[in-house]
Amino acid sequence: MATSVSLMVYAYWALAVAIGLFFFRKDIFTFDTKFDTRRTLLLVFSVVILAINAYVYTNSTSDGGRPVDPLSVLIFSIGNGVAETFYFYAFFRLGENLAGRFTANQWAKFITGFVFFMIYSGIIHRFFWLDILPTHVVQTSPLKPFFMPVQLMIASSWALAFFWYRDLRTVIILHSIVDFTMIMNVKFSLFN
Repeated sequence: MATSVSLMVYAYWALAVAIGLFFFRKDIFTFDTKFDTRRTLLLVFSVVILAINAYVYTNSTSDGGRPVDPLSVLIFSIGNGVAETFYFYAFFRLGENLAGRFTANQWAKFITGFVFFMIYSGIIHRFFWLDILPTHVVQTSPLKPFFMPVQLMIASSWALAFFWYRDLRTVIILHSIVDFTMIMNVKFSLFN
């Protein structure tokens, strides 16, 4: 990975942290410790979906023979888990607040926030990450068709965690696990 590409990743993360600390201090530094049945079930669902994602991702990608770079694994898993959670949350809240100008309906707010979250996710993965990451998708994998539905279930569980609980911390941990799965399978380095 070229130095300029590494700097692009670090700049992307730095902007996310600035956004998170500026706009979401309250949500970052407070944590609702109450885990009712709905929240517990959402967490269990999220963990099950992450396990399915790990299986699908592992069996539909290739590392191209690249070695594991342990420092990149650590930095990317945590850095991207934190940064993209802030971005996703920012776009979710933007959509939610926009809908709130026109309706008090909570589900309309959720759906609008979720749509904004998904639009951002699609754009950033298409126009940023696909250009940065080495080729890694195995087009002939029989599991490849399951990739997007699994990603949609992951996004849904995270959006519900945002919507019901303003729970950034759990989503950061879950996103870091997704990023760990990705970098262990793609095996790219932030330092080459």
